[in-house]
Amino acid sequence: MPVVIKIPPALRKVFNEEAEAAFIDVLNQFDVEQRNGFERSLETHLQAFKEYLDRRLVENEAKMDKRFAEYDAKTDKRFAEYDAKLDKRFADVEARFAKVDARFAALDARFAALDVRFATLDVRFAEADAKMEKRLAEYHKSLLRWMFTFFIGTVLTLLGFFITFLQLSAKL
Repeated sequence: MPVVIKIPPALRKVFNEEAEAAFIDVLNQFDVEQRNGFERSLETHLQAFKEYLDRRLVENEAKMDKRFAEYDAKTDKRFAEYDAKLDKRFADVEARFAKVDARFAALDARFAALDVRFATLDVRFAEADAKMEKRLAEYHKSLLRWMFTFFIGTVLTLLGFFITFLQLSAKL
């Protein structure tokens, strides 16, 4: 879109009409080239910004994957340690029971008392097992809740970026 240029009277005395029209054409052409250069520069900067955003999203996704992997490894290690401790404790208890059985094999009266004690221990183990199952279920529930929270937060963030991107692209 050419700009209306008003030539001062001093230049009109120097230029004839043809020179004046040529001068105006040169100025209009200069204006058009300046605008085209600005638009190309703007497109270049927008493309660089889009590439930067894409790169940052990939980097953040890699960081989150790494953190989740570390967290999974940490919880797996903790469960393995806990299982090892429980296995050792159960092995210790079983060894004690074997010693008790060997010592008191001939005494029927004491076996009855030991049977009662074993029954109470079984009940306690069952209660401990039930408590542990309940704790593990609560932990699992909490873990799933956090996972969904982070998932929803990530989805909302990506949705926000997408909406912003659409708004920016609509303005262009």
